[in-house]
Amino acid sequence: MDIRRGEEKDYKELMGLYNLFVKSDRYSRYDNDSFARVRQNPNNFVFVAEDEGKLVGFISFSIRDVIRYPKQIMELDEIFVLQDYREKGVGKILMDQMETIAKEKNCHRIFIESHYDHKGAHKFYETLGYANYGYHFIKDM
Repeated sequence: MDIRRGEEKDYKELMGLYNLFVKSDRYSRYDNDSFARVRQNPNNFVFVAEDEGKLVGFISFSIRDVIRYPKQIMELDEIFVLQDYREKGVGKILMDQMETIAKEKNCHRIFIESHYDHKGAHKFYETLGYANYGYHFIKDM
């Protein structure tokens, strides 16, 4: 298993994983996303898990400043691992990569947003030491 930064060459395969992640084919249309901008922004990170030349998972996260904390925070944007690779440590390795960068960048804390229905993900985060923090609200613009 190789964990590495997502590259431009990963675009098509990575968008296939995103389709599985969001349970839609919305990423089948080229450039219906912000992959290029995310990769170019030094405060955004995309890592992929690759097994024998095949992408089997990804994680994306970002660093930002908020007034209420003296240091930057990190936020998990997305994490996804193919079903056949779950419970084999791939997700933990991806999360470890994020935590390593959070420590290197001297972040105050890591925030995770997760949908109510993703009970398996909630359990996964809790086994890694994350505490349920509260609600998130959204409004599309």
